[in-house]
Amino acid sequence: MIVLYDDETSAECYQVRALLGVLGLEFRSVALEEYEFAPDDRRPALVLVDGHVDPAAVAHHAESAVLYLARVYDSEGGLVRGEDPAGHAAMLDWLAFGRALTASAGAARRHEAFGEPTDLPQVQAEAHRLLRVLDRHLWFMERQGEDFLVGAFSLGDIACFGDVALCEEGGISRQDYPAVRRWCDRVQRVPGLPLMPGIFRVAAGHPS
Repeated sequence: MIVLYDDETSAECYQVRALLGVLGLEFRSVALEEYEFAPDDRRPALVLVDGHVDPAAVAHHAESAVLYLARVYDSEGGLVRGEDPAGHAAMLDWLAFGRALTASAGAARRHEAFGEPTDLPQVQAEAHRLLRVLDRHLWFMERQGEDFLVGAFSLGDIACFGDVALCEEGGISRQDYPAVRRWCDRVQRVPGLPLMPGIFRVAAGHPS
């Protein structure tokens, strides 16, 4: 059994739940507080435990968890662009971009929704800079007939989607980023992608 110790309001945890859904994997969700940490351990945002392997595989961060799950359970390697070295490198870059979104748009949301301390104007400004980069990239991809960040849907899309979809909860409007909004609609239509509080299903026929 795969067990995910997580927080359903966390965009980082959502990355892992999203991938589990896309892969069609059954798992048990447990509150992170129930995981037993050593006294001096710094508590991560999540813990993934895969009991299907012996010894059990344990990942303590969203990025390591999604890379592990894709490596073990995505037999065709499409989510990591495993057969395309250039695509694989681009996917890894978008994983890093997702971390930057978590540190900016995610930080703004955690401040506004949960009172987590941060320099709000600074992280909002950085989030808008990243959204401009993302919007420009997606616009060019659309001109090439591509729907996602590296062409086919990949871990890069999963890493970036949650914080972008939820960014308005941090006071960061997506109004000026039409390519980003269209991409969000396309990601939400990916088969198996689950919802979370603040992310809602796109209606069939909704313009993207």
